[in-house]
Amino acid sequence: MIKRHIFSDIINSLQNFPVVLITGARQVGKSTLAQELTKTDWNARYITLDNRITLDAALNDPDGFIRGMPVPAIIDEVQRAPDLMRAIKVKVDKNREPGQYLLTGSANLMTLAKVSETLAGRVALHELQPFTWCEIKGKAIPSVLSDLFSEKDSTTLLKKWKKHSFPDRKEEIKKHIITGGYPTPSMMNSAKARRRWFDSYRQTYIERDIRDISAIEHLPAFNRLLNLLAFRTGQIVNFSDISRELGLPFTTIRRYIDLLETTYQIFFVRPYYANIGKRLIKMPKVYIGDTGMACHLSSADNWETLERQGKIGSMAETWAASELKKIISVGDIRYQLYYWRTYTGREVDFLIEQGERIVAIEIKWTQNLGESDLSGLKDCARDLKGRHIMSVLLYPGTELTAIDKHTLVMPFGFFFGIEGQ
Repeated sequence: MIKRHIFSDIINSLQNFPVVLITGARQVGKSTLAQELTKTDWNARYITLDNRITLDAALNDPDGFIRGMPVPAIIDEVQRAPDLMRAIKVKVDKNREPGQYLLTGSANLMTLAKVSETLAGRVALHELQPFTWCEIKGKAIPSVLSDLFSEKDSTTLLKKWKKHSFPDRKEEIKKHIITGGYPTPSMMNSAKARRRWFDSYRQTYIERDIRDISAIEHLPAFNRLLNLLAFRTGQIVNFSDISRELGLPFTTIRRYIDLLETTYQIFFVRPYYANIGKRLIKMPKVYIGDTGMACHLSSADNWETLERQGKIGSMAETWAASELKKIISVGDIRYQLYYWRTYTGREVDFLIEQGERIVAIEIKWTQNLGESDLSGLKDCARDLKGRHIMSVLLYPGTELTAIDKHTLVMPFGFFFGIEGQ
């Protein structure tokens, strides 16, 4: 089993909260992780609502189902019987002992108003995401991000990191982008087998997860929406444009997109704008949650197809966005992820905010960098002067170098924890 970075965080929550909830996309490894937890000192009984008899019992008499269940207990796929949340609330309100229930679900249950109100203050929330690159390689959580916020200049950082040249990881990154981070397809060497897996995943997701949550009146249009978002991954999303393109009401498009976000198929990166006297873009960027799925939806089984489609840049950015999101979710320090863009077109792919301090990150899929590749970072540093502390250009090269006191060029492998830390 590949060790998940979130494992120790969940153990900690079980020691402090009566209920722990793990959510995440279907087939991301929630059930495997939950069963692995039973091998620790927390020896819980495992129950899955994928079992029809068990599900019927939970739906017909949720209070009796919970009363008759010894604790500690794991309830897998709990979104299929959301009224269990109310029954669990009744029980834990009588006894707040930690570590009673571990729940898993393939929808973000805490965005559903009824569930959120029921377990507020009683539950620790964790999102399990697809494998990170460093999880697949058996590496620890990367430390570069915290280093960037802890030192004042690039020279000090280079002295701290010591090694400045690293192996060429470009082909490895290409493979990781194409296969994605879902456990099963990420381990497949056959493009045909991955294609079948993603086809099956998509069908199961639409026929089961989505319909468990909400009715879809226009299923073909919902499918077209998912494909459209895959082709636009890494772009600023305009819901009105999508509404016109698909011929559906704006409210329907908005609801379908909310469902895709609730079930972890897409995520948004919001724009950063402070009161700096500048007009900035205020619409979010949309990303497909996993590059393997994004490539599949784009009919790209290999790197050559992505090149023909002109999608290398957006797919590399999508991969970097998902890696950043995963790292931020398991770190001890609270970070916020944004992007920066002005109405005149000046932009930086990502801003990482800690308190009022900001690290700017630009993604480039080229080893031949020029002055123009750094222009957005320089503009952003000027505009956010007083908040900006460091800029990083990530690229698939092998050299870690300082451009100036507050700007670094860094290989993907070093930043994402594969080597040199």
